[in-house]
Amino acid sequence: MKSGRPLVPKAVGAPAAPREDALERWLHWLVFAGLAWLIVGLAIMPSGASFNPGRWYQRILALTLYLPTLVLLVRHPRNWLDFWRRPLMPAAVLLLAWGSLSLLWGHADRPADEVARNLSILLFLLGWQQVLEGDRERTRWLLLGCGLAFAVVAIPAIAWGLMYPPSDGRLVGFGVMANANLAAGAMGAALVWLWPWAPEGRGQLALKWGALSVLALFVLLTEARSALGALFCALVGMIVARGGKRAYGYALAVALLGVVGFVVGLPMLMERGWSLRPEIFAQSMSLFLQHPWLGHGQGTPFQLHAGTETLTHAHNLFTQLAIELGTPGVLLWTGLWLALAWRAWRHRREDLAQVVLGLWIFGTVLVQFDLPYLLDSPRPGWLFTWLPLAASMALGRDAPRKETAGL
Repeated sequence: MKSGRPLVPKAVGAPAAPREDALERWLHWLVFAGLAWLIVGLAIMPSGASFNPGRWYQRILALTLYLPTLVLLVRHPRNWLDFWRRPLMPAAVLLLAWGSLSLLWGHADRPADEVARNLSILLFLLGWQQVLEGDRERTRWLLLGCGLAFAVVAIPAIAWGLMYPPSDGRLVGFGVMANANLAAGAMGAALVWLWPWAPEGRGQLALKWGALSVLALFVLLTEARSALGALFCALVGMIVARGGKRAYGYALAVALLGVVGFVVGLPMLMERGWSLRPEIFAQSMSLFLQHPWLGHGQGTPFQLHAGTETLTHAHNLFTQLAIELGTPGVLLWTGLWLALAWRAWRHRREDLAQVVLGLWIFGTVLVQFDLPYLLDSPRPGWLFTWLPLAASMALGRDAPRKETAGL
């Protein structure tokens, strides 16, 4: 596997060189498997009365991603400096450091767990940089394979949901994604990164559109309005980013379909009203203004009272950050997020940049209403926050300047 950095040559005749080279390759493959597991494991981990899917999911990640990444860093200490020099990475590290620092004045139930969450984000970014940054083809196959795996998992989930409808009628996934909003966010993200794929031949074309159809049906059956709106905006944005009359025609067609779908589904969309979102936002801002500069501290528990409900999170990523990390946390993430969009737009002719841009749009819309946790252990929200940030490290690095093939 290409690592983006040549190995340090050993002295002639040193007997340990072949063994060390083999160890290096093995570690890279292990990290690659860990990155794949981080994505696919969200969808396939089972759940049960005596089985905690999150615990085993994290244990496998520790063995396949976190530990091998640390070993690679120990073997090549200069990789720390290479990582720091990558665009946007210093801001990401500063945000994680600020979150960890806020534990000094916060009241998290388990501060060590909060530090571990921040460390898992850092190791994910470092692992991606060491294994995938210099190899776009492997990045493409990773996302393609994981997206198809999500579509395969969605089929039995849909069948099960139709045979045994949940009490609220909203489809959910399995294990870690056993929640309608979480499942919709993950499946929607997979649809977004499969969309720019230019298949070769009728077989691949049928496979692509079959997977997209299954994922779209899954998201629709979750009745997650935020995910549906985010998906619509992301698809239109990715098509427009290609430029040209053909792309604009596609964008217009998708927009018209979206309008028709909105009108037809309006009764379902308005059945739950505003779901207390305006009241939750007002309560969140009041809580933020209690400690506007330092925040309450990462992981500090709080309660919001909206209507007859008591909530433990803000239902909005930016207000959640404002409550926990104060103004510095919001500014760091907002600046990082806007810079990521600009970077993706500048390189929008690249296929990977279209994935990053699509996930950015999808995530920007979705986190206004659901999945508010940013500094957390791997969850579906990572697929449209930290994953596009990691993928952006390869943008503009010996990239082809031709336009991606249209659908």
